[in-house]
Amino acid sequence: MSTVAANMGNVTMPELESSLEKAVAEVFSTMLNLQPIIVPCTDNVLPLGVSAIVGFGGKVSGFLALHMSPEDSCFLASGLLGMSFSELDEIVSDAMGEIVNMLAGGLKKFASQKEELFKISIPSVISGNDYSTHAPKDSEQRVLQVQAGHCSLAVQLVVEQV
Repeated sequence: MSTVAANMGNVTMPELESSLEKAVAEVFSTMLNLQPIIVPCTDNVLPLGVSAIVGFGGKVSGFLALHMSPEDSCFLASGLLGMSFSELDEIVSDAMGEIVNMLAGGLKKFASQKEELFKISIPSVISGNDYSTHAPKDSEQRVLQVQAGHCSLAVQLVVEQV
């Protein structure tokens, strides 16, 4: 058992990863009308362009992030809002924040069967071509590659010791 899992009480990292996969399937099918194909990522290479990040804290602390191209963020925003978008703007950014927020809520719902594990912060959205995200040194990370329609994105879960 990893150091992180040993300190998370009643939930392990594999359980969190499974809960995240359920949340991705539920949010993408229900809110975006897409059937996602989820593939665990082995190289942890994250696409740049748009990153929507939400933190969480409590018995389990860390962050959940979506990483994708601006074109894919427009595609997802179009699916969520029923409008057409051709470039990244404030509405698309808000939609990406809402999607990562829904994923974090789904993670919390599926992982917190017996007790509340964490509270969710407000989301942040970063865009550009010259940035990177870094997990704390003593954290554990999982990255899922998601294919949905013609969209390809990474869902990053980082959990740190508490």
